[in-house]
Amino acid sequence: MNIVLLPSPPFEEIGGVSTHVYMLAKGLRELGHDVAVVPENPPSCIRIPFIRLPEIIIGQANLYLSRRYRRWSEDAYYIADALWKTKGKIDVLNIQNVQHVGMAKVLRCLTGCRLALTVHGYLTYEAESRNWCIIGDKTHQWLWGMEKIGYDQVDSIICVGRRAASYITQFTAKTVTIIPNGLDTDIYKPSSEVASKKTNILFAGLLQTAKGILDALQVIHILNSRSEMRISLSVAGAGPQELAAKQYVLDNGLVDQVTFLGSLRKEKMPYFYRQGDILLFPSRQAGLSGKSEESSPYSVLEAMSSGLPIVAYRTSALEEHVQDGITGYLVAPDDVGALADRVHALMADTNLLKRMGAAARIHCVEKFSHIIMAQQYLKVYAEGATKDGSH
Repeated sequence: MNIVLLPSPPFEEIGGVSTHVYMLAKGLRELGHDVAVVPENPPSCIRIPFIRLPEIIIGQANLYLSRRYRRWSEDAYYIADALWKTKGKIDVLNIQNVQHVGMAKVLRCLTGCRLALTVHGYLTYEAESRNWCIIGDKTHQWLWGMEKIGYDQVDSIICVGRRAASYITQFTAKTVTIIPNGLDTDIYKPSSEVASKKTNILFAGLLQTAKGILDALQVIHILNSRSEMRISLSVAGAGPQELAAKQYVLDNGLVDQVTFLGSLRKEKMPYFYRQGDILLFPSRQAGLSGKSEESSPYSVLEAMSSGLPIVAYRTSALEEHVQDGITGYLVAPDDVGALADRVHALMADTNLLKRMGAAARIHCVEKFSHIIMAQQYLKVYAEGATKDGSH
């Protein structure tokens, strides 16, 4: 089967969509299928003169039109690149965002391919939480309208989590198949090194309000003041709250406990997890509407596969991934004290820490491998072929 996945952010960048596309492509190829991946960013020789410069110029007059121009011009590139890489032979086109349905329909007309859409989150809510639009403005109305129309235009809809699938039901009555993200559990595996006497807590993600970096630092501050046990926090990521986070560390005397590693390249992340004991993941809902949240965070799966228990807020997909009291702990959102209590419980009981870490590894291998994910996608692709009468 010839399968095209598009568009994909650069794999080197830490991010859920790029990791998903890479892992799905890997799994599909290992199962014997031909997979072409179309990158999200065109080459600079195309992107700068034909996309970015016109977008900037148009944006001086009308921000709404500039964003529409960027979408149209990028879609034109995706069509050309997909046809070039496959010589026009496409059985399944799997797009990663409902914004690209128009482009995908063109490719379906040209090649006769089946069209699958993977939904990774909450398009309009996320745009609002990232200040790409505000509720009620033209961009917000455009995105909302795109969702109302787009989901009904594809042959199959796949969603990475239950809560995100529920979000989609307000736009379409079509069946939504839930397939969690998957990863190569042979790449993300527990360390064989002897653990040190210091408990190393990890934080991985953008340094921004929604990811809860300041909450993580507050946990370390609480633990530092109440416990004589040696503790450290390693932070992988960068973002708008980086300066505020570093200032918090200075103001609260945590310089010896907290290490900021910056944005790590993806190939370094397996080693990062193997140096830790616990993943602290205080992600929360974001945006003025408060409805944008994690749909299926890869950092949680990567840490679990590496044998780390998770301590997190009880939001969205975290309840789907973390078995509370078995593979980690989930607490009420914004309850920093409860986060600190759960981390302290793991620090104080080495056997509990090891038992939960081992359970997290087993759970991830059994439920979230890239091969399992690829097999589930192939089943959806085949069902789409049966529905449209193709063979």
